[in-house]
Amino acid sequence: MSGAPRILLCAGHEPTGRAGLLADVAAVRALGGAPVAVPSAQTAQGRGTFLYQPTLARVLGAQVKAALELGPLHAVKLGQVPGPALLAALREALEGVDAWWVVDPVVRTSRGEPLSKLTRRHYLSVAGPKVALTPNLDEAEWLLGGGEVRTVEEAREAGRALVAHGFGAVLVKGGHRETGAVDVLCLPGREVVLEGERLERPPERRGTGFRLASALAVELGRGRAPTAAARRAKSYVTRYLRTGRD
Repeated sequence: MSGAPRILLCAGHEPTGRAGLLADVAAVRALGGAPVAVPSAQTAQGRGTFLYQPTLARVLGAQVKAALELGPLHAVKLGQVPGPALLAALREALEGVDAWWVVDPVVRTSRGEPLSKLTRRHYLSVAGPKVALTPNLDEAEWLLGGGEVRTVEEAREAGRALVAHGFGAVLVKGGHRETGAVDVLCLPGREVVLEGERLERPPERRGTGFRLASALAVELGRGRAPTAAARRAKSYVTRYLRTGRD
């Protein structure tokens, strides 16, 4: 495609930008995309403070419809979706939009605080040939209803099982694996292991999972095939970890 791909980002707003919508926007801009930022919730996440307030479903739906009136969307990236009503509003507003969805199943914080009332069934219900799911190891376990996912081979098995639900791609993020940041991309009929070195992550460089999913949305929105898109997204996150710059 010519021009910057226009990427709809739907996620919780975390004011410091360590995660959530601001991290998504930074990733999209760093890769030359045009972000359309729709907050699914307002969040407060400090050392001891935690709270989130979902956006009204009718407001979220109207924001998406208004964005479509101003131009096409080339990809959609979902992060925190607090509940079924918001997911339904998104699906209704995006009906008929022919674009990749990248669905990052963000249901709790890294400390375990809940961020969503969506169930595994809700996430599996959005499966489709142009839907990419991007769980980390813990999220892959949760989506499959149990069973440990820690090794690369277990990630492959989990990815295959999720693809079998009808997803066009499943990227099992291995950044939390102690032996190295190896991600596994599973597609219908094949898998690709994306090797990566284990880099020390300074405390201020958070939101790598958000950035990886958003970068994947940019590259898919550009028209790249899933494997090439995943490689470029991973390269971007590696650069961010090394330099601290988006």
